[in-house]
Amino acid sequence: MLRFLPLAFLATSVAYSAPAPKTADPNWLPIKEGDTRVYEVRDGDRVLTTYTDVVTRVEKKDADLHVTFRRESPAADTFVTTIAVTGGGLLRVAINGKPLEKPSLLLKTPTKVGAKWEVGAARYEVTQEEEDIEVPAGKFKAVRVKLIDGAESTFWFAPNVGVIKMASTQGPAVQVLKEFKPGK
Repeated sequence: MLRFLPLAFLATSVAYSAPAPKTADPNWLPIKEGDTRVYEVRDGDRVLTTYTDVVTRVEKKDADLHVTFRRESPAADTFVTTIAVTGGGLLRVAINGKPLEKPSLLLKTPTKVGAKWEVGAARYEVTQEEEDIEVPAGKFKAVRVKLIDGAESTFWFAPNVGVIKMASTQGPAVQVLKEFKPGK
């Protein structure tokens, strides 16, 4: 049921809604140290668990930005991932401080309906742009991405926030952004 929890990059009581910027190439991740996303994993109205992603480091590497997130969860060990924000998309480049031999493309940019890519046996496709999605953290304009890797998962990415919602055909659990707190 929590099978796709590690795929997220991958959010108090006051909701924060990030408007979609009208730029040619928005950031599809939070990119400021201290940016915090709190997620809930839900089965209907029941909260199964929560986890928190915090941007701990942002560094410029050539033309790319490398954004490091620390994930803390009561249901799993602390997890650290680094995602490169490049002209061609978001690529996971390291896990727990170890560079990946082959980076994984998480989101192809610029986003365009019909864009497809593969990572190993997994197939991704952008299926909708500028979709209005409401989660506990607020209302967002989001891009919908379908992932097929045996099961089917759907991710919704909002500009400057990243993944705001995730659902899978493997179970009733849905992960939603509960809160987004900008860093200082």
